[in-house]
Amino acid sequence: MILKKGSPVSSQLDTFREDFLQDIYSTAESVENFYESTFIELYAKELLESGEIDEELELCHWSETGVKVDGYSYNEDEGILNLFISIFTQDQEAKSLTQTEVTQAFKRVETFFARSFEKNYYNKLEESTSIYDLAYLIHKSKENISTVKYYLLSNKVLSDKVEAIKSKESAGTRFLFHIWDISRLFRMDASNQKKEDILIDFEKVAKEPLYCLPAHLNTKDYESYLLVMPGTLLASLYKDYGARLLEQNVRTFLQARGAVNKGLRNTIIQQPEKFFAYNNGLTTTAEDIELEVTDGGLRVKSLKNLQIVNGGQTTASIYSAMRKDKAALDQIFVQMKLTIVAPEQVTELVPKISEYANTQNKVNAADFFSNHPFHVRMEEFSRRVYAPAVDGGHKQTKWFYERARGQYQDAQTHKTKIEQKKYQLEYPKKQLITKTDLSKFENVWENIPYTVAKGAQSSFVEYAKEIGKRWEKGEQGYNELYYKTAIAKAIIFKATESIISDSTWFIRDYRAQAVAYSLSYLSNRINAEGKFFDFLAVWNTQNISKATEDTLNIITENVYEALTNPPSGISNIGQWTKREGCWQAIKELKIDLPDSFFKELISKQDLNTEKKEAKQVQRIDNGIEAQKLVFKIAEQKKWCEIKQFGIDNDMLTPKEIKLMDIACAIPKKIPQEWEALEIIHAYHNLEEIGLVL
Repeated sequence: MILKKGSPVSSQLDTFREDFLQDIYSTAESVENFYESTFIELYAKELLESGEIDEELELCHWSETGVKVDGYSYNEDEGILNLFISIFTQDQEAKSLTQTEVTQAFKRVETFFARSFEKNYYNKLEESTSIYDLAYLIHKSKENISTVKYYLLSNKVLSDKVEAIKSKESAGTRFLFHIWDISRLFRMDASNQKKEDILIDFEKVAKEPLYCLPAHLNTKDYESYLLVMPGTLLASLYKDYGARLLEQNVRTFLQARGAVNKGLRNTIIQQPEKFFAYNNGLTTTAEDIELEVTDGGLRVKSLKNLQIVNGGQTTASIYSAMRKDKAALDQIFVQMKLTIVAPEQVTELVPKISEYANTQNKVNAADFFSNHPFHVRMEEFSRRVYAPAVDGGHKQTKWFYERARGQYQDAQTHKTKIEQKKYQLEYPKKQLITKTDLSKFENVWENIPYTVAKGAQSSFVEYAKEIGKRWEKGEQGYNELYYKTAIAKAIIFKATESIISDSTWFIRDYRAQAVAYSLSYLSNRINAEGKFFDFLAVWNTQNISKATEDTLNIITENVYEALTNPPSGISNIGQWTKREGCWQAIKELKIDLPDSFFKELISKQDLNTEKKEAKQVQRIDNGIEAQKLVFKIAEQKKWCEIKQFGIDNDMLTPKEIKLMDIACAIPKKIPQEWEALEIIHAYHNLEEIGLVL
């Protein structure tokens, strides 16, 4: 797309570029980071969430004559190495990204890979740095790396004169070149899906015609089809598109749990003819389908934005068997249910299809969806609860909990500049936290820093599993006190980042790991005292105390020293921090901490009093919210219909039927708070079996 100066799209791009630059400045300053590092991290986060890459980026800036690399991610299961190089400018005016810059950048990062691959390049690098880890990883993994993707990230605008760089292949390894300039990021961000379209032309990629059977009635929101997908074709699609084919929630879990299933692998290799009978198949969606009526049946010509919402492990395992085990896939076939969902219905329907398709999994689907009641409640608190004013001022702000990607930006989309400024004063960008952020803040206090070190997605999955279990046992515990405590943990986490960045001993690498391990060490020491941290004090001041700051200064230096000097035999620090053994070593450190810190801790009795009061308040809030919903549905005159649905499906107890009778009689009868709670509980149970108002 060529942007003409002065066009509406060009103007929007300028605004997007300026906003992105300001976002880089504010984020970098809040954590004392370099602008270019922050630029790469923010850009890579967008690529990860869109599915363009499927492993989190590790920063590792390195440059010398003819060589440069700024970051990497590595998917060991699939043998995919992503190498990142950036061209970043702080100029306010839009600059062009030229052919010379593109060619030179790719040449420099290619040289780095070649030297690391062929020689013991890592021997000339400092062993305690992330660039050493990368060079060593490339050298030792040379037999496993099947694909290298070079990513050039820039906040410049790609010149229309730049020619695409064709992929290469050498000794069985594919080399792909991706240019992501600011206009490409803008196009992805501006789309509803916030990802680039996947357009599959089966006439080009399939060896044989792909037939299907219609499996839908006259529905206006979607169409459904049944297909038999050849294993060779499925593996080929996964090879080309990777994790972009996986619906986000499926992608998240595959990252955390490991993509390859041993049982599937054994069947593919040893009994391929039985795979179709043994496997449950795929549940997929797409936004558009092109069909052709032929003598052989209804043929699929093309699909737009194919997404696998159940069957991610099946897909990844078939691809892995082909790549790693050289398995022939001629006898592998997979049944596939395909639902065509209009773009405007994607946000609403696809998560539901994914949720219901995944209920057979060991991990409950409710654990990882953004519409889980836990995330909804946290969002409600963040929109309602003002944080105390700081530094003696009168201006109060709120923290913004983003339970669904892009909420913060979407909330400002249709506001004027003045309204946006007012909104940002109420919800400062530095007070934005996401679901994955929250998981890190919580998990370090749960003493699992090695999970946090594995990346945001792994951290979130672990946190979500625990929240799912605890929510079922007693959701009143997730109240306003919990919210304030969570924000206090965010404040402590961010303060620890700044402490490390401001220190004289920090040498740029492994800050994230040092933060996680330092806070887990602090938590472990507090537990050993039989006391509790006073999180409400942090909430009330929106800052950590001098005693806590002094303590963290001491802990972070000692922890960083231990992390960057691992036991003999450990050559990759980044991988070492992902192991539980690393935590066992760190928590054994003997670090003297100031008495002033321990004097600020609170007793179990004080904590229990706070929790008891918070639960009582939450019960009242729950009753009020339940009454509101009961009356809202009563206004729609739907309660008798809901009751009948429950009776017809044998899902209501005699007590629940009597309560529904009260709801049906509104306004002649008014349910009490406890009655409203039980009515809504029964209503939600009916929703789970298919009730739709």
